[in-house]
Amino acid sequence: MIEPNTETFVTSMTTQAFWKSVHILLTKPHVINKRIWGCNEVFKCIGKPLSNIWYMPVYCKDFIEYNKDVYIAEVIKHFKIRTCDDNSYSANDVLEIVLLELLPKSFTLKHVFQLVCLNKNENMAIFYNVTPDKCSQTICPDFTYSLQLLDNNLIFKSICDNSTKTYKWLVSNFLCRFLKWGEESCEETRNNLCNESLSLVSNEKYYQKYNELKIKYGKEMVKIWPECTDPNKFVYEDVAIATYLLVLWDNELGSKINFVDLGCGNGLLVYILTKEGHTGVGIDVRKRQIWELYSNDVILQERTIIPSDANLFPETDWIIGNHSDELTPWIPVIAARSSYKCNFFLLPCCAYNFDGSKYQRRNSSKSQYTEYLEYIKELCETCGFITNMDRLKIPSTKRICLVGHSRTHGEASYTEYCRNIKNLLQKETNSSTYSEDQSWVKDFKPRESVERVRNCTQVDKSIIESIVDSVTNYLLEGIDIKSDWNPGKTVEIKEIVSLLPHDKLNALKSECGGLQTLLKNNHHIFKIQSGAIQLRYPKTVKEVNQNKTSKNKAKLKIHQKQCWFYNNHPQGCPLDSTDCSFLHTK
Repeated sequence: MIEPNTETFVTSMTTQAFWKSVHILLTKPHVINKRIWGCNEVFKCIGKPLSNIWYMPVYCKDFIEYNKDVYIAEVIKHFKIRTCDDNSYSANDVLEIVLLELLPKSFTLKHVFQLVCLNKNENMAIFYNVTPDKCSQTICPDFTYSLQLLDNNLIFKSICDNSTKTYKWLVSNFLCRFLKWGEESCEETRNNLCNESLSLVSNEKYYQKYNELKIKYGKEMVKIWPECTDPNKFVYEDVAIATYLLVLWDNELGSKINFVDLGCGNGLLVYILTKEGHTGVGIDVRKRQIWELYSNDVILQERTIIPSDANLFPETDWIIGNHSDELTPWIPVIAARSSYKCNFFLLPCCAYNFDGSKYQRRNSSKSQYTEYLEYIKELCETCGFITNMDRLKIPSTKRICLVGHSRTHGEASYTEYCRNIKNLLQKETNSSTYSEDQSWVKDFKPRESVERVRNCTQVDKSIIESIVDSVTNYLLEGIDIKSDWNPGKTVEIKEIVSLLPHDKLNALKSECGGLQTLLKNNHHIFKIQSGAIQLRYPKTVKEVNQNKTSKNKAKLKIHQKQCWFYNNHPQGCPLDSTDCSFLHTK
């Protein structure tokens, strides 16, 4: 018998923490191995071992993918176990055998199969690669290895050459993460609303569908993306959300869904869902450039939604709120009031109240995001929905969605729940009136139809010049003009704030960004770093040319804009007219 390599790590993890870490490996292998997208549990076998089989090495036959029943029988025979009912064994004296299908992130690679044996009595987990034609897979170790918690030590054993890259990765990366999970779980449990990803849909169907849509729509859309946003984020995020909805709706006996996307933004989600055979409309307060690129069957409307009886959708199956901002709390209300059959999908991002104002955190022990999710979930349940939460696989930190797919009450109670919603709105908005003809809430503030430029560029030019003069005079105060060129002193920005009149500061705040944004807009004069400001040394022609790339080469201009230092610094510009990238003219 081959002697295994053995590594021992001292740890503070408990038995419970050890099995929590093992659970992460079995359900979320992608968090530690970036080559893996996720996994499927092919089958699980529970039983009692009839003999002491826990020695190294133990080899299994390749997984017979086309006949799972035969393979299960072979595994039971190989490990000499007898299956048993859940009630016929002690919790600490059980053998679990799990077969996992590991899904590669690269869709072109073959799937990998891993057999995992869990011995609760020995606190041991053994992992076997049982992929047919083992040499062809590159996303997980192709040798047997085990993890065991014994006397506060984590013992790692493996049957392989310890000089290989895979072995070194297991020891340096894999085990460090495993230990960290276990030791973190010994601390106070965090208040997480949703820890599982894609819990409401089939992982296998999602994986297939996402890769299909990514090829079908993603690559081409990235090429033609006309918006100023990052296409690699926004395109593939909408592809992922569309995938989730399509797989979720696929459970409805393949029926075609009628949907409304409120706050549809770029409309890409509406485009994909429409092209995949469903019927719907996207509504947003502002039209986007990309709308012009969609075909005529993609219905997008530019209009403002004011929550009222006039903006209900009685023929709609699903209301979608994907980063719907001030409409976020209204999505379950509109869905509930539209009809008894209407469902909703809601992905909250920015936190808003019913009146369109920003939501203020009430419990400092929780993050605003967590508290807002709790608030929205309670709101959905008050509207009569059985509300599930799920974590999407999207490139965003705000990826927890709420799905209202059924009601807590029968259709006979629908009218009564509509009255409950009316009372809810009166309570939430501190209003004693409820208008069915107009807005459901007084002074609702939707987004402006024209997006404001909020980067201090719209501030009156005389105010900008006055502030620049005040700041530069303060930085140059007391310098010796007879010595070498002096950029002046370096001061904290908060020190500069105290120098300026309140009316000018208020003018900046109204344009968002404030003083620091204005100073950064004048980056040819000021250098800002770590909250401090100083005058910049002018850039030379050589420096500008060195920074040119194929993208910005046409945009960079030399000897066209006047040199601020030549005209305003008491010592002039430290560069001569040929070296300075700016124009030396009075």
